[in-house]
Amino acid sequence: MPNLNPEWVIKMSIGTSATSATPAVWTYSPLCAGIESITPSVNEQNQQAFYMCGLGGANNEVTGIAPEYAVSGHRVIGDAAQDYIAGLRYSLGQDRKSSLKVEIYDHETLVETIIADCTITDIVDFGGAATDLVPFSCTLRVNGIPTVTTA
Repeated sequence: MPNLNPEWVIKMSIGTSATSATPAVWTYSPLCAGIESITPSVNEQNQQAFYMCGLGGANNEVTGIAPEYAVSGHRVIGDAAQDYIAGLRYSLGQDRKSSLKVEIYDHETLVETIIADCTITDIVDFGGAATDLVPFSCTLRVNGIPTVTTA
């Protein structure tokens, strides 16, 4: 019987610097210190049609995706990934572009690697009550179709 509750481990990294080559070669920093939650969303674009031979039943096609990763936790000053993202708070356009790498493990076995160009949005790196830990969050929005490699 298959294991229905595998011990999944997700390792996410963000491109913190890139070469000037085309395409750019990124240096990644782990996005894990202080991070409590990573929530992926594919954000599918669907087209629905009702054909006569379907007798009233719908025919659905997924015609596009806009994947994103909502990242949240607490601010860790001195962490390369968080410092890079926090430093973009008031940046626009190309300055918000990066690359992300997500590695998904079942126990210690790498199952899938996702690499994608992304835009970093919705940056929060300060605020809250006097007794709260400093919040940190951002959304990594994929540009184009990610490269997915399975082991």
